[in-house]
Amino acid sequence: MVGILNLQKKKRVRLQGRGIRALNEFVHERDDYACVVPGCGKYVPIAEKWHHECCGASKEDVPEKGCLLCWEHHQERHFGKGSQAVKKACEDYLRGLYPEVWK
Repeated sequence: MVGILNLQKKKRVRLQGRGIRALNEFVHERDDYACVVPGCGKYVPIAEKWHHECCGASKEDVPEKGCLLCWEHHQERHFGKGSQAVKKACEDYLRGLYPEVWK
C-alpha cells in the first residue's frame, strides 16, 4: 500500500462571545481600521464585523481568512457585479500577510 488517504472532514474554527470580539479587534488593528481594497482605505468602525474570505461553507473565524472591507465593498463582494474584483483584492491582501495559507 502506497499511502492512506485521509477523508475526514476538517473541523472549522467558529468563535462566539469574547473570542469573536477579540478576533474582530485583532483584525481591525491589523488592517489599521481601513478597507483593504486598493485605492479605498475608508475607515471601518470596530462595530462593523470583518469579512470572511472564503465565504460560505469553508469560512472560519481565524485571522488568516478575514480582512476589513468598508460597507460599500462588503456589499459589492456579496451582491455586486464587481464581486470577483473585491474577492481578488481580499485574497491578494491575505496572501501577502499569510503566504503559507494562501498558496
